Amino acid sequence: MKVIRYDGSFYGLICALAPFLKTRDLPDAIERENASQPSLIAFADESTGTQVTRGLTMSRDPEIFRIPGIAKESWRHAWHAFLSEAQGIEISIARYLLLALEKHGSVDLSLTDDRVRNIHRRARQVLRERHRFMGLLRFRSIGDNLYYASIHSDNFILPVLAPFFVERFADQQWIIHDRRREVAAVYNLQTWTIIERDAADLPADSVCEENSQHLWQCFFAEIAVRERLNLALQQKFIPRKYWHDLIEKPGC
Repeated sequence: MKVIRYDGSFYGLICALAPFLKTRDLPDAIERENASQPSLIAFADESTGTQVTRGLTMSRDPEIFRIPGIAKESWRHAWHAFLSEAQGIEISIARYLLLALEKHGSVDLSLTDDRVRNIHRRARQVLRERHRFMGLLRFRSIGDNLYYASIHSDNFILPVLAPFFVERFADQQWIIHDRRREVAAVYNLQTWTIIERDAADLPADSVCEENSQHLWQCFFAEIAVRERLNLALQQKFIPRKYWHDLIEKPGC
């Protein structure tokens, strides 16, 4: 039985898989070392060109991603699916990439193939949650031009969520803390990085933050039309599991 182990990163997974993909002979199982830790090394995002993760800068087109026969879009589907951290996602990615080699770049048209549908479904799951947090993320001031937000996402979306806020709040320093995995995306006005971060390491809110939150809560309450309150519809778009990280109070 052929079993391979990798370091928990997408880059590490592809490095480990490359010889097997080239010989068209996949391993029987893939195990992640230190499985309790999130996959911190990320595939570079198109919007930034480079991405700094745990002190490592990866180019837009790493050498390992130049396996002939696999389209750029297929790599992106595999990367997004990997961030779902679903059970057995590594072997699913291996089968998907092998099929991509056999299909000579047209794998994503084979929508009836379970190997493709599984990867596409996981990728959509990650991007859907990312899209939600693009609107639900709430920053609060914790210092001079320093802002903090927390999330408790089902998927490891920080690597694809952070670039959006780099563009949106490029003139502010911020921290997006993934409380489930105890890691954080940190932006310092020049680069952003993902580091291990415990909530206990964070400073308290700034003096003006309480007033700012109160004003936002008042605005939220005033624009609500009580006669048209639909809790079921509200929870469809803002599930209860996300309410803890919101400054306003859904359901009121």
